[in-house]
Amino acid sequence: MRGVWKVLRWPVALLVVVILAVVLARVVNHYRYPEPDVTYAEPADPASYPAGLPGVTVTPIADGPVRGFHLRPDDIRHDGVVLTWGGSEGGPDFEHAELLALEGHEVLSLFYFGQPGQPATLDRVPVENASLAIDWAETHAESADPVTVVGTSKGAELAALLPTYEPRVDNLVLFAPMDHVMQGMDQRDVVSSWTVDGQDVPFVAYSDAAERGPVLRLAVSTLLGEPIHLRPVFEGAIAGHDRDDARIDLAPLPGELLMFAGGDDQLWPADDAARRMEQARPEGAEVHIYDDAGHVFYVPGDHSDGMRNGGSAEANAAALEESNRVLVERLAAWSR
Repeated sequence: MRGVWKVLRWPVALLVVVILAVVLARVVNHYRYPEPDVTYAEPADPASYPAGLPGVTVTPIADGPVRGFHLRPDDIRHDGVVLTWGGSEGGPDFEHAELLALEGHEVLSLFYFGQPGQPATLDRVPVENASLAIDWAETHAESADPVTVVGTSKGAELAALLPTYEPRVDNLVLFAPMDHVMQGMDQRDVVSSWTVDGQDVPFVAYSDAAERGPVLRLAVSTLLGEPIHLRPVFEGAIAGHDRDDARIDLAPLPGELLMFAGGDDQLWPADDAARRMEQARPEGAEVHIYDDAGHVFYVPGDHSDGMRNGGSAEANAAALEESNRVLVERLAAWSR
């Protein structure tokens, strides 16, 4: 046994040192990267949203895969209906829905996964469910002409994909958009985020990246307890995808296209995607890039929920205020 210990003591000692170093790094990073002192409601829980707003009736929607809230102002001042979708956190973007409802728009604030009748995770979500939501609006809303869709992050990816398959979508507003369909969130299978007729919409897989450096750095950050930096992973995957099948085509959109992005987005390259979509669309688009803001404007700082968002509290707050102003003005003009 003594001889065995002589052989193993240095590898064991090295392992102990590595473990202690990792533990120390995680403790240091816990204090180095404190989470913002903000409490968010559980985004995927319908009960966490208000049951009413001043001058607005809020009615839950639970009709098969159409799930969310119908916000109907007492005084509807604009034609048409607005659909809002949030991002990969699983929320319906109630914040923008509330803003627009208080301005006199009729709004459907919708979940697209994680609810009864829907995929449990953000994987292989049927694009047809969005068409069912428009069907619902045509039956229950005062007017469903025009149809304007407001999507944020992954919700913007879905919204941008819609005009290819759903001609009733008139206008799009995309916050932190993506111009490619990306891999779903499944940890076991490599699948698309979206399906049409039960078939995966062609997508960019993370394994398409030619370089493995960003993925390795992501693993190290996770191990050391640092906020993870996803943008290089997305950039590498898009650059390594050698086909054009996953690129989102906005040419079929008949109406207006408005996009917002942060120039310091550290979650994915929304600013680059917005510029590419603007250039690719013959009719053009209105694009607002806030150079010092991050991925989600309401995050008060560089990171949240263990992920790098980018931006600062001041830049994100300024981008939120300005983008909300532009959003309200444009939608009022479109629906006259």
